[in-house]
Amino acid sequence: MNRRLAGLAAGLAVLLAGPALAVGTAGQQTWHADQAGLPGARAAGQTGSGVMVAVLDSWVDGAHPDFEGRVLPGADCLQASCKPGPAASDACDHGTHVAGTVASSSFGVAPGAQILPVRVLSFNPSSGQCVGRPDDVAAGIRWAVENGARVINLSLGPDVPGLSVSSTIPRAVESAARAGVLVVFSAGNASLPIADSYGGSALIVAATGPSGELATYSQRGTGVDLAAPGGDPRTPNVCTREDCVTSLFPGGRYSVAAGTSMAAPHVSGVAALLFGQDPTRSRDQVVARLLDTARPLENAGRGRVDAQAAVGASVVPATQPSSAPAPVAVPPPAAPAPAPAPAPPVDAEPAPAAAPPAAPGQPVPLPAEPLPAAQPPAEVAAPAPTPQAPVPAGTALLAGALVLGAGVGTVVAARSRP
Repeated sequence: MNRRLAGLAAGLAVLLAGPALAVGTAGQQTWHADQAGLPGARAAGQTGSGVMVAVLDSWVDGAHPDFEGRVLPGADCLQASCKPGPAASDACDHGTHVAGTVASSSFGVAPGAQILPVRVLSFNPSSGQCVGRPDDVAAGIRWAVENGARVINLSLGPDVPGLSVSSTIPRAVESAARAGVLVVFSAGNASLPIADSYGGSALIVAATGPSGELATYSQRGTGVDLAAPGGDPRTPNVCTREDCVTSLFPGGRYSVAAGTSMAAPHVSGVAALLFGQDPTRSRDQVVARLLDTARPLENAGRGRVDAQAAVGASVVPATQPSSAPAPVAVPPPAAPAPAPAPAPPVDAEPAPAAAPPAAPGQPVPLPAEPLPAAQPPAEVAAPAPTPQAPVPAGTALLAGALVLGAGVGTVVAARSRP
């Protein structure tokens, strides 16, 4: 069923949209995999096996076949009380996409890792919105640490100028760091400079587009530690496989999306590769490795994450070029060609993309340019040997998202049903 998603919290948002298309089988190449250096890491045999990555979000559809049973029961941490066991569903259709980038078989950075879903965002039927509270996020961080996570991904943003994050979250992040757990946040999508909200206890991740440069919407500046592929639509508000991140959608489906929410799980996945490569590595050693092997990029901290360099892979395998989006099925792959250099491929002529649109009426800082309203998102057919009927295309916003205030609910995503 088509759903209309829209959301904004402190100017952070994620595009989730694109033309209907069929996704190929596991292991197919994408521009974001190439850019993150995944072919080299995979050739070196690194999968993140044995590493638990907690995804604090709107929940994860663990029944999606692309996870192949690697999603653990997790916990529901709403009302700052974590109750072990599965939640009803991924109410905002966000956590499943994020977790798919970390560890799905087809598109995951670390396809051998386990996902520990922790619900910290909930759907409010009276307002049609997904909301989150800092107390719930902090409780989720603590629960993930206590239950064995080595990496915690929060595709939730730090503060933007003029707004502050409740101290409950930084305290939980600092406690996780002391326990040897690596916490990764998305930077946000308001095209603003940010400062470090977590005192070095977490990694803050900006987004890049297919060109390898910072995405037009991404936060940037001294508060950013790394950048990673997040997508940058060439056509305003329209995602395709060429310029957005392909991952999972609840119900055994797939979708394309863009935002720093999509960038953070790339870094979390590479961290899982490093912990899996050497389980004796400390959190600080993994952080140092991520930072020291990043490719320099202006206004993006130490630069763009490089999985191949991080795991020390010296050979890049031949890869297939990413196929253009198709209305029914992905075109047959071209014959493999040897890669000329270990650097990830970069689009030769990236076209500018507009920043993600802000939902009107939200009391948060907005970009200077007026932006169009959101439209329904696209879902894409599950992998199948024969083409499936396309699902109508569209565009949408999904939260990236910031929670702020001492326990005060803050809108992070809105959903209206047709």
